Amino acid sequence: MPIVTALEPAPGWIGGCLVQVDGEAAFRVSDDLARRENLELGMSLGGVELAALVHEAGCAEAMDRAVHYLSYRPRTGREVRRYLGKHRLAKYADHAINRCVELGYLDDRAYAEAFVRERIRFRPRGAPRLVSELLSRGIERQTADRAVETVLVEAGVSEQSLLRTAAVRRAGALKALEPATARRRLSAYLARRGFRAGEIRQVVLELLP
Repeated sequence: MPIVTALEPAPGWIGGCLVQVDGEAAFRVSDDLARRENLELGMSLGGVELAALVHEAGCAEAMDRAVHYLSYRPRTGREVRRYLGKHRLAKYADHAINRCVELGYLDDRAYAEAFVRERIRFRPRGAPRLVSELLSRGIERQTADRAVETVLVEAGVSEQSLLRTAAVRRAGALKALEPATARRRLSAYLARRGFRAGEIRQVVLELLP
């Protein structure tokens, strides 16, 4: 029967203790779980009992790390899953993510809307580019489309006004260039930000005739 051969304080901010069984690699157990299970050196654990302990300890650590990761700023479910994977907790990611959603700590819709608000305020993009950036962060298409539409209406702006804002900011830095070069660079700049070609052409000619 497996025997606890080491109990040592775990490093890092999570705390708890590292449990070693039969001299094998240790796993982290929270202080609360250690108390509930009355863990101590020389304690015998049945196979099923040990498996249950490892699983509960993994779920608890994944949850602790997920909540800590989300405390800095909103994240997507994909970002949380990737973060837990880096800490070798991928097998417990579903549990932590589902629990964070239940508690309201993780909300892809709220994340998407906050992301769009930040973009239109500081780095204006066209709607297709905004949706593309959200998709690349793990947001589902329907959620991304709805977030872009909702925030544009909420902010009282249109793609055309975002295009003009971005164009005006950039055009000032290009006026010293030869006109054709300035127009070409401004057009390329706006295209990279997801604005539509016909609308780009019109505003470029207006700003750099």
